[in-house]
Amino acid sequence: MGKEIRLFFVTDVHGSNVCYRKFLNALRIYRVDVGILLGDLTGKVLVPLVDRAGGGWETTLMGSQTEATTEKELDELKKTIEMMGYYWVHQTPDEFKAHREDPGKVDALFKHLMLSRLREWIALADERLAGSGFHVYMAAGNDDHFEVDGVIEDSSVVVNCNNRNVPVGEHEMVTFSWANPTPWNTPREKPDEELEPMLEELIATVKDKSSAIFNFHAPPYGYALDLAPRLDENLVQAADDKIHVGSRAVAKMIEKYQPLIGLHGHIHESRGAQKAKRTLLINPGSEYSEGILKGVVVILEKHQVKDYVFTSG
Repeated sequence: MGKEIRLFFVTDVHGSNVCYRKFLNALRIYRVDVGILLGDLTGKVLVPLVDRAGGGWETTLMGSQTEATTEKELDELKKTIEMMGYYWVHQTPDEFKAHREDPGKVDALFKHLMLSRLREWIALADERLAGSGFHVYMAAGNDDHFEVDGVIEDSSVVVNCNNRNVPVGEHEMVTFSWANPTPWNTPREKPDEELEPMLEELIATVKDKSSAIFNFHAPPYGYALDLAPRLDENLVQAADDKIHVGSRAVAKMIEKYQPLIGLHGHIHESRGAQKAKRTLLINPGSEYSEGILKGVVVILEKHQVKDYVFTSG
């Protein structure tokens, strides 16, 4: 009893190839025992690379017209797109026009590319981590489609911990992917009054709640980890006005059961740690679009949090 456990927690990589590879590499660099990657795993943007009549390719990236005239420039552009967590596809002008006029085609293509990249990620983890001794857990977030769970399940080394109780050393970790409503109508969001019984059912599987890890994608409402810029009616962010946007149901569960630690994400801007009575709450934040992997190494010993260190790189 009391063996030291080192875990590395990351969230909200949103399809960034660079951040995902950094996550796998960090397990060895930080000499951890456990790696946890908690949604949102997939990206949000599809970038068509359209053939130009005179040769080369053109697209719109981050609101700016972008061109590639050589294969080398095209490769660099693709790497930039993938680093940002976006998906690219080659299209002729006719294909581009057909997709632009049919949202259903765009949705089907986006989902295909999204799941293809995630399968590549899982294959890479299976290759690199086989026999390594690392315990790696992964779960979807509110932005992730439900097909994501099945892709993770196919891994031989990564455990899909969504809605499950899994061991982290001598600790029990329960994971919850859902969030309270957002302005973007994401696949896994519900009102807090509907989240609460779902959380109660999950937490009921925990035998020792005082040493448990609550790995909940949404942060608790009213704490420093759920502050996001206020949005106007056009979803434009305020420059200097932040509001609490976390889950009241998550806050209620943490305050009621007082686990050892709460691991959260969802709100990229709210990197930090805060105590809720005896519970240590952590949100490592996210800067995935810059290719920066933000995380936290947490050291557990004798059913206590011995130390924690935020990482960035």
